[in-house]
Amino acid sequence: MASDWIMKTQSIVFTRIKTQFSEKIKNKNKITDKNFSTVDSQNKKAVFPFVYVNLLSAVEQGMDLEGKDINGGLFTFQIDVYDNQSQTKAKEVMSEIVHIMKTMRFEITEMPSFENDNNTYRMTARFRRIIGFLDIL
Repeated sequence: MASDWIMKTQSIVFTRIKTQFSEKIKNKNKITDKNFSTVDSQNKKAVFPFVYVNLLSAVEQGMDLEGKDINGGLFTFQIDVYDNQSQTKAKEVMSEIVHIMKTMRFEITEMPSFENDNNTYRMTARFRRIIGFLDIL
């Protein structure tokens, strides 16, 4: 079915973030696959720094006259980076996320912002891009 591709978009972006993440930063901060998730809460011990990749509501784009398939969509991702040690570490990880998202041609719709809540440092940014059917990320 030509509309199945939209269900895979979050997984593709998530996988690209994990696999293209700098080995230098991964090694320096002891980052593994456990530090990344598309699920905001789990019944597991927290792992820091933590990267949460959240696909927000997407909107169909480029509808044809028949309207049977989904030709494209405007996809927005919110990415949060959490750390329990320092703002500097959260910034370093977010900087790498920004780099990876820009290589996939996403625009930043909300520049990384910083919050500190009970010694948990969080940076949040939003990225948006039109992705078409058969588009390569």
